[in-house]
Parts: sequence; C-alpha cells; structure tokens
Amino acid sequence: MTTKRIVYLDAIKVFLTLLVVAHHAGQAYGPTGGVWVIADPNKVEWLGRFFFINASYMMGLYFFISGYFVAHSLQTKTATQFLKDRFLRLGIPLTFFTLCVFLPFNYLASGSNENILYFLYTTYFYKPPIAVGHLWFVASLLVYSFIYLGLFYFLKETFTTTRSTVFKKRYIVALIIFLTVSGSIVRITFPIDVWRTWLVPVEVAHIPQYLALFFIGGLCYQYKILACFGVKISFTFLAIAILSLLIQSVLPPSITTFWLMESFIEALLCVGISMSIISIFRSYCNLENSLVKAISNNMYGIYLFHLFIVIAFQKLFLTWNISSNIKFILVTFFSLVVANIFTQLLKRIEFLRKVL
Repeated sequence: MTTKRIVYLDAIKVFLTLLVVAHHAGQAYGPTGGVWVIADPNKVEWLGRFFFINASYMMGLYFFISGYFVAHSLQTKTATQFLKDRFLRLGIPLTFFTLCVFLPFNYLASGSNENILYFLYTTYFYKPPIAVGHLWFVASLLVYSFIYLGLFYFLKETFTTTRSTVFKKRYIVALIIFLTVSGSIVRITFPIDVWRTWLVPVEVAHIPQYLALFFIGGLCYQYKILACFGVKISFTFLAIAILSLLIQSVLPPSITTFWLMESFIEALLCVGISMSIISIFRSYCNLENSLVKAISNNMYGIYLFHLFIVIAFQKLFLTWNISSNIKFILVTFFSLVVANIFTQLLKRIEFLRKVL
C-alpha cells in the first residue's frame, strides 16, 4: 500500500473519530432516541437531523475503511499474526471496558443486590447497549475480522487476488438497492435503536449496511477501486441524496412512512456522503499534516476513552445557564482535547502503546 493512500484514509478516520465525539456530545442536548445518562432540559431539535445523517453513513464508512485495512493486513501477515493483532487491539480493550468499566459502573448505578455475574449476564443479553457501550463497534469489528479471515483462507485464490478493475456506475445503484431492501426487511422486526445480543451486542437495523460496507472495503483494496471514486460521480450521488432528503421533509406522512422510504433515504445518504468524503480527502487531504498526524496517532485512544470524558463535561455544564448549542460545541471541543492528551499520556506505558 502506498503512503499516499494511507495519508488520506488516515485523514478520513480522524474526521470520523471527531464526528463520533460530536455525535455523543450532542446526545444530552438532542432527541437521542436511545439511552443516555445525561439529559439537558433544553433540547435542540436540529440535532435530531444531525444524528440521523450521521447514522446513515458514519459507522458504515468506519467499517468500510476497516475492511479495507483488514484486507491489506491479511496480504502482509500470517493468520497467527493477524489474530494476535486483533486480540491485542480489539479483544483486550473490549474485555477490559466490559468487565472493568461498564460492569461496575452499571452495577453501582443500578443499586442492584443480585450477584454481579448474573447482573453481567442480564445486561449483556437484555440491555446490550449498556453492557458494552460504544465498544459495540469494536465487538462487531472483531467478529467481522474473524469472518473475513475464514473466507480469506477458504477462498484464498479469490481473496489474495489484487488487481485493478473498471468501476461502473451500476455497482453504486446495485449497492443502494441492496441497502434499501435489506435494511427495510430487517427493520420490519428490528427498528432503529432496537438492540440484540447475537454473540456480540448489535443494533440489528444497521447490520446489512455495516457488514456489506466492511466486505466492500476489502474488495476495494483487492481490486483497487478507491481510485475510481471521481469527484464528479461522487457529488452526483450526493446531490441525489440531499435532494431526496429535502423532498422527504415536505412529503405527506402516508409517503414518508412507507416501509422502504427510511432505508432508501439512508442508503442514498450513506453512498453519496461516503463516496464524496473519499473523493474529497483523496483530492485535497492527501498530504502530510502535523495536526492530522498527531490526532491520527491517538485516534484509537480517543475513540475508546472519549465517552467518559464527554459525559463528565455534560455533567459539568448541566447547570450552566447558557444555550444548549454552546454547550454542545464546548463539550465536543474540550472532550477532543482532553481525550487526545489522556491518550498521549497512556501511550507512555509500553504495553498500552501497543494496544492504542
């Protein structure tokens, strides 16, 4: 893989990490739709649209880039080395946060007198977002990596082929159709924000998107497709997505509540925004930048620890008599700064430096 490619993909991952922090910072001030420990009395309605747009592509693009690098990793590492890396980078943080952070926090907060192991069982299987928190992504990525590894060795000839291919617009259309139909079918039974534990905690409504984009990321590495995402075609699909979103906002409920509509708009946003981000960053953010590099080096630690820092600042600002918009901006900014500094300090410990 060339350094040029790593630079812009790292920049995208930095952007997505900053967006994740902002997404969680806004949970106290907008209509979250899920579970959050801090609730500011003054809600900001526009954050609801912010959450929806973020959810349409943010974690899906994360999985896409992760799949891309998993494919690259398997081309350069043995299965043993790959598994060791996955357990070190994903398995250890997941286990630590689940058992040593979320479990005692939830147990003490609940005031429960039941056996703590039984409490772990009930939260993990019946309240999955509480059991692992934001590390659901790490848990899913670990499982997806194992699946990819199995397919890699079962279909080794196919998965080890790396060559350029001609990118066609119909591939994008096919992906949008797949995400629309599969997402709609799943959401008949499992609407957005409904979680289940299937080996690991998952929001079932988004599994088709996350799993598909993870494997498409791997295919993009194998067949050198990323370079084919031109700015013109990317912005064409982005414009279609934005136009569809605007039209949806003025349509009657009889149309907007149609079972395919939500997944269709989300699929358009996912594909259009993701392709545009890749095109823009490849074209304009493909040079070394000291600030991006500094944040990139601490990016994983920021993701792991930011949630607790965000909640601390939300709690601190709860009684402040200022606009919720200002609180949202302050919480986002200070959480990023503190999480970055905290990660840098932790990386002075050799073992943690290997994990982070």
